[in-house]
Amino acid sequence: MATRNLYRRRVVITGCGSVSPYGAGVKLLADSMLEGKSAVKFNPELAGNPDILSHVSATVPEIDFKYIPRQFRRSMSKMSLYAAAAVKEALNSAGFEEAPRGTSLFLGSTISSMETWVNFAEKYKKKELDSVKTTVVFQVMNHSPLANIAQAYDIKSPGFGNSSACATGLVNAGMAYLAVVSGFTDKALCGGTDEYHPIMTACFSIMNAASHKYNDDPREASRPFDSGRCGIVCAEGCGMLFVESLESALKRNADIYAEIIGFGTNTETKSISHPSAESITECMNLALKNASLLPQDIDLINAHATSTVAGDIEESKAIAAVFGPDKPVNSLKGHIGHTMAASGSLELMATINMMNRNEFASTLNLEEPDPQCRGIKHLRKKEKLRVNAFMKNSFALGGTNCSLIIRRYNK
Repeated sequence: MATRNLYRRRVVITGCGSVSPYGAGVKLLADSMLEGKSAVKFNPELAGNPDILSHVSATVPEIDFKYIPRQFRRSMSKMSLYAAAAVKEALNSAGFEEAPRGTSLFLGSTISSMETWVNFAEKYKKKELDSVKTTVVFQVMNHSPLANIAQAYDIKSPGFGNSSACATGLVNAGMAYLAVVSGFTDKALCGGTDEYHPIMTACFSIMNAASHKYNDDPREASRPFDSGRCGIVCAEGCGMLFVESLESALKRNADIYAEIIGFGTNTETKSISHPSAESITECMNLALKNASLLPQDIDLINAHATSTVAGDIEESKAIAAVFGPDKPVNSLKGHIGHTMAASGSLELMATINMMNRNEFASTLNLEEPDPQCRGIKHLRKKEKLRVNAFMKNSFALGGTNCSLIIRRYNK
């Protein structure tokens, strides 16, 4: 899908909020990536299960969420707590203490809280349901983060709990963009959130897609495009953006971080588990068409590149087919692993931050590019670059592909 900008309404990003495996804050996220820091660590719980070969993950360090009123906090699992913190930062950076009237909400996760479900199932098996609190229901709803954030921030405008696995964060940013472009809403909070549970790694281990060769050196475990890569490092976090019409932003003299100018999405039907170069190529071309741009107008591609063998190859082929061999390409999953539903929005705001600094992080742990991934220009070291427009890719299990185009704001 590539909806034409019928109204030509300009859409800008005026707020960003992040909770990542580095901790809370967008600046911390970008600083850590530019410094080449890895947030991946050894996970002893995984190591204690002989059926799971991967023993690494990237989780959010302990954060004090007591500033969230208990009446809201008690119905929140970790993914909603992460979202609450990211929304607060996004609103504050946009110049608000609370969500302004008329703000729509686009927020989802891959699945609801696995930890809550596991604990609930144990109570059920032991016939101890009388000890289960009613707030558990609001932690396991499919749209739990959406509902909890709407309640905590008194967001009465339309809310959409789009859930598209690993593409969730970017899909929600794209849908918010389309909503503002069309005039459906004037402003929106959008993104994705997820919390880690060992079952997440177990799922990818079953598919032979979890990193397992670097358990003794976790920092090396996530290595997009590298010939030694062996799978995903599962992670968690939340990325939230505040987007609004340019008219709205100028009216209140807001700081503008970037402008969204194009969105494309399609569905892979060749495989439910692997995207194809053909489908990815079509998706990126849809985004270019929506933005009324040519490939030469894009200065950098922030790839989805999860560190799986097949996925990185297919995306490399697609990028080469659309952009040729000379456009800089990086992936940020070497730094923080794959934060699932949060990956698209977290990596998007990190790249926006880098664009505004004219400095971009390399693809961490890319020591020897896979021969089948060599048709593109990999960022092998941190580089000073003047980027006026970049494309962000996200592709999901189940077949959802999306590409978003961001431009440096120019009056």
